[in-house]
Amino acid sequence: MGQYFVITSFTMIGLLFPVEFYSETKSLILLGVITGIYNALNALGSYIWGYLIDKTRLRKEYAVMLSLFGVVIGIVYHYNKLIAYELSGFVSALDGPIYSAILLETTPQEKLVLGNTRLSQISLAGNVTGSLLSAFYHNDYLILIFFSVSLIFNVIHIPKYDGGINYDVADRNKLLRILFIPIISYFWFNMAAEIFYTLFVPLNYLMLNPSYVIFLSYTFLYLIEEVIYSKGISVVKGREEYFMLLVTFARSLIVLSLVYIILMGLKIYEGTMLLFLVFGPLFPVYNISFFSLLIKGLKRNKATIIGIFNVSEDIANVVGGFLSGSTNNIVSGYQISFYSFALSLFLLYIYLRKPLRVSASS
Repeated sequence: MGQYFVITSFTMIGLLFPVEFYSETKSLILLGVITGIYNALNALGSYIWGYLIDKTRLRKEYAVMLSLFGVVIGIVYHYNKLIAYELSGFVSALDGPIYSAILLETTPQEKLVLGNTRLSQISLAGNVTGSLLSAFYHNDYLILIFFSVSLIFNVIHIPKYDGGINYDVADRNKLLRILFIPIISYFWFNMAAEIFYTLFVPLNYLMLNPSYVIFLSYTFLYLIEEVIYSKGISVVKGREEYFMLLVTFARSLIVLSLVYIILMGLKIYEGTMLLFLVFGPLFPVYNISFFSLLIKGLKRNKATIIGIFNVSEDIANVVGGFLSGSTNNIVSGYQISFYSFALSLFLLYIYLRKPLRVSASS
């Protein structure tokens, strides 16, 4: 429940501010800059928090700290939304490593994938709540209230235990060599996706849609993802490689179709939501497959390696955010997204086809 309220608050900040900012400035360049800074701070936070968690024995303390920082951000958001938005990028990066570390250290190996899926479902529930509130009830005080409630739950319900020191430089470097190509492929995959999500705001303005279409798109996305996460494990089991490649290919086709739609001057209006709801829900399938195949066997450097994958994603988001606004041209952005998905697909195929490929569990 603590994570649920944390995610709800961060979702509200992450959705409300960029939409309000673009509606006022109508500038792709400025939108790319603010999202780029946010993602840069998120990337920095992902590595720092993962490193600190593995280097110390603290677990409950970091979960409580996450909520405390959230309360501070909630206060700042009431007075300066831009500063609060950027700060939330750094602080929200603690959510993934700390809850993942607690999961990895308290869950039997055979139930790890199921536990990770349940964790994702809790996050999605927070995403749904946050996006619905963003669409229908804009209230700055709710953000502060939810962070405060999360603090109460984390203090009361997260057990205090010795997480142990999980940092091992030699093992970390070995894993990084093994996972180098997947990390790079993951980078291009997420950079392409970030361009799609960043451009979704101006795309809806181009298609003459009201802003609530954006918020509702995210709400339906999270609801669909919730269902997919609940069914995904049984669907992808034994076919992880196939689904990772299929999702990457499908997403590349979607962004390519948007290039055609815009160049032809077509107005699809609320049809943007349909494309969004095909593109977005593909990620749980990819995520479950990726986690099952590549990092499920981690025994040491858990938070650090997860943090490094998060850093790869966050750096991709930084680059994707800046590229989205660099040309002030939506078509160019979608073209870059298509080529990035293609490169991710190529690298992933190379890794999966290696005859002597070694998994992270080695």
